[in-house]
Amino acid sequence: MTKYELVKETTINGIVRYSIEKNGNYVNRSVTHSLEEAEKYLHIVTTNGELDTIKETIKTIEVDENKTN
Repeated sequence: MTKYELVKETTINGIVRYSIEKNGNYVNRSVTHSLEEAEKYLHIVTTNGELDTIKETIKTIEVDENKTN
């Protein structure tokens, strides 16, 4: 069984950060200053398993830069 935790950290100067941990290990890209956003991240992680961004190529243009006009 996998354990996910929503963690709150407060620095010595009062800055609050939230993050997600999976089995005690930090989940990449999960740190935020917003509890609401952290809860969304937790939902995404428990649904998808990761917080990786999705990259899509919308358009590609190839140009022969060695060609002289």
